[in-house]
Amino acid sequence: MKFIIDPGHGGSDPGAIGPTGLMEKDVTLDIATRLASIAMMRGHFPVLTRMRDEYQSLKYRTDYANREGGKCFVSIHCNSFTSPAPAGFEIWTYRGQNTSDTLASSITHQWSKAFPSHLIRADWSDGDVDKESGFYVLKHTAMPAVLLETAFISNPKWEKWLREEGNLKKIAEVILDGIEAWGGK
Repeated sequence: MKFIIDPGHGGSDPGAIGPTGLMEKDVTLDIATRLASIAMMRGHFPVLTRMRDEYQSLKYRTDYANREGGKCFVSIHCNSFTSPAPAGFEIWTYRGQNTSDTLASSITHQWSKAFPSHLIRADWSDGDVDKESGFYVLKHTAMPAVLLETAFISNPKWEKWLREEGNLKKIAEVILDGIEAWGGK
């Protein structure tokens, strides 16, 4: 299966920065390259919107994804808040019911299995787990698209968790397991 992996932020845009200086752009690229590597080993054709620490505009990311095509688009991020207290995993889709919802549900299901003690910050108001937004990459991508917030980098406990190589590898596996279980439905 061919799919697009979008490591959030990059270059001059560090994204969120944790209490000890861990940058979102570095975490997202690490997870994305691990995801691509594992996906290739399983016979898939992943395409990354960036493969190094460089800035790519949101328009570039969606235009590139649309040109490349694929079954789905997965944008990887770390959450942040002004208070260090919030924790949990979130997944976002564009507003309304669409095929992105089933992809979001599949990835979330795999996340729950792999990390049963993690809080899932869900919005069940429309009958599914995903939160909805008009985020540019979700609105302008011509395929099922999700945006994952893996953990709160602003929370000292979860910033430390995001530094651990084993956790980053497991996140990559979970995302791929969710994509595979979804399969383009």
